[in-house]
Amino acid sequence: MMNNNEKQDYCISGIDYYQLMDLRIDYAFKLLFTKGDTRLLISLLNAIFLNKKISRVIKSLTIKNPHFEKESVEDKLSILDIRAELEDGTTVLIEMHMYGLGDLKAKTIRSWSRAYGEELEAGQSYAQQPPTIAIAFTNGNIDPTAVANKIHRLYKIMDCEDFTVFTDAMELHYIDMKTFATAVNEAGSISINSTDEILFSKWLSVITQKEIDNKAIIADACKDEEDIQMAVATLARQGEDKYARQAYQRRKDEIYFYNMRMQQAEREKQRAEQEKQRAEQEKQRAEQERQRAEQEKQRADRLQEEVETLRQQLATLQPDQSQQ
Repeated sequence: MMNNNEKQDYCISGIDYYQLMDLRIDYAFKLLFTKGDTRLLISLLNAIFLNKKISRVIKSLTIKNPHFEKESVEDKLSILDIRAELEDGTTVLIEMHMYGLGDLKAKTIRSWSRAYGEELEAGQSYAQQPPTIAIAFTNGNIDPTAVANKIHRLYKIMDCEDFTVFTDAMELHYIDMKTFATAVNEAGSISINSTDEILFSKWLSVITQKEIDNKAIIADACKDEEDIQMAVATLARQGEDKYARQAYQRRKDEIYFYNMRMQQAEREKQRAEQEKQRAEQEKQRAEQERQRAEQEKQRADRLQEEVETLRQQLATLQPDQSQQ
């Protein structure tokens, strides 16, 4: 059995970080945080809440069924990456998103509303219904109109004028992994101004380790953090399992080809839009040519009328031959 020092040495010195499974792939994320001890998920969630100065400390949680039951045959099937229930009954929904950012807002709100609606038990008053928290890890900014380069966004329902929070029943967290990794690479460390809580930054450095250039940063994140040491060691061990590695690679390939299809569809959409714009421009040019031709015809008609008028005037000025 390893003691704590051996575990720390293994985490810092013995692991090839290039061979670790990418936690941004939802399969690896679920495998690490739902299989076995819930300690790692508790640590991650506490770091997320602490980063937004939320006075919520999780001591225990239960992993729940991530499937939403269909309410009708036509209903869309929804499957979360992780669904957990805290000791006070609060539901936490966690999803890893490497693609589909355009639909993410609607998707997380829908998942939140469905989970919130399911938690009320028969005979329970609405005031007793526990909160539902949705957390989405994203590979990019979900809101281009908002402040750029913001890593962790927290949304609640509030008054639009005085910003009074209407209820704590709804809490939406969006964590931009791509912006975090970019900031770390530029700064050369996880001590960046974009996050308030260092443990949160350390967890994100492990989650985004595939995008961080200097792997020594990951090793430094393990120092003095037993939970993160445990996470990296567990991730390395899970990656050595043949079947887990194969399942991970299949899911990674699925995401890669999905992104390729989406990029191709986006390029085709842009080409179609460009063709539409060119066709509209051609239509406008044709209309301008038609208008010019109509104007030329009108000028020609006016000239013809003027010539005819002059001819008639000249005819009236000529002496009558029969009277001479």
